[in-house]
Amino acid sequence: MPDTPLPADTQIRRPAGIQVRRLWSSDRNAVVSLFQSLDPDSRFDRFMGTVSEARAAAYASHAVAAEGQIFGAFTDGVLRGVGELRPAGTTAEAEIAFAVAPGHRGRGLGAALGARLAEAARNGGTRRLHLRCLPGNRRMRALAQRLGAELRLGGQEVHAVLALSPPTMFSLWREGVDGLFDVAAAASAACSAAWPVMTVV
Repeated sequence: MPDTPLPADTQIRRPAGIQVRRLWSSDRNAVVSLFQSLDPDSRFDRFMGTVSEARAAAYASHAVAAEGQIFGAFTDGVLRGVGELRPAGTTAEAEIAFAVAPGHRGRGLGAALGARLAEAARNGGTRRLHLRCLPGNRRMRALAQRLGAELRLGGQEVHAVLALSPPTMFSLWREGVDGLFDVAAAASAACSAAWPVMTVV
């Protein structure tokens, strides 16, 4: 049986060409650009209310340094999706949220981010993940169900609860290895941004 934080019957396979890694302060501009790319409907779904592009960008500029962890999904080296893991009162509870660039939804980025968020939460001692969305946000409801969450409709929102399995020695080892790759990839991206390749004519 695979060692996964998700329910036993949940299978998440990362599509080819998608890289998921933790984001750092060096990724701040990319995160801001992603949130600025969200159209009004996408911002409404993400923040569960009307939010201007400027407010979304202001939120994004602080998201990397906020308490918790944030992960990004890249295609062709460009940040196309973000998954956030934030504490929710106790170490056993945490909240997750997602933002995926228009034109890149329905391609498995959200599921890949969700699996990585669940692994990080599990290894940090979290036993339940919470995801909230509007009832009309069909993509987010489908993602929550794909991750194996239980959906509860209450008032003006859908509350999804995902129970995680306890960490194992293998899951902790795997996160350590993934973390090394994350740091290396982030450093490479930062160097590429600081020293762009010059084309000699």
